[in-house]
Amino acid sequence: MIQRVQSIYLLLAAALMATFLFLPIAQFDTPDGIYSFTAQGVSTVMAETAPVSTPESGAAIAQTEIFTPTWGVFVLGAVISVLALITIFLYKNRPTQARICMINAFFIVTLYIIIFLSGYTFHEELAATQISWSANIIIPFVALVLDIIAYKAINKDERLVRSLDRIR
Repeated sequence: MIQRVQSIYLLLAAALMATFLFLPIAQFDTPDGIYSFTAQGVSTVMAETAPVSTPESGAAIAQTEIFTPTWGVFVLGAVISVLALITIFLYKNRPTQARICMINAFFIVTLYIIIFLSGYTFHEELAATQISWSANIIIPFVALVLDIIAYKAINKDERLVRSLDRIR
């Protein structure tokens, strides 16, 4: 049955992770300006325009946008979201569904490690004076809790089915 309670938990986890991909994670304050760290990368929010001359034209160009992609965070977040959706449709094979829930939980923990390592790497690269973590950093944790609750519900269903098999 697809209308089980763990389907709702997994759908909420997938939706949370999909929205997390487009929300800011942290903000870096540097002497050059303010940089925003999202799952897609690091880009400027406010920057002081510094004229840069090109060798071809000799004209000054105002440099305001710097973008450094963070593919690891984005891809892992997308994989977590898609894996949660796929897990919903594996309702006929509960042991596999439970295993994939635990794999997804491992990926969420790995995502946190990558986020914090990337954040502190960019903090040092940009010579930031301060790093401000956004409240959106909680979203993967909520998805992790929902994933674990879904895992427990899947195991509860499996125990119920096994107990009914013993009665027959």
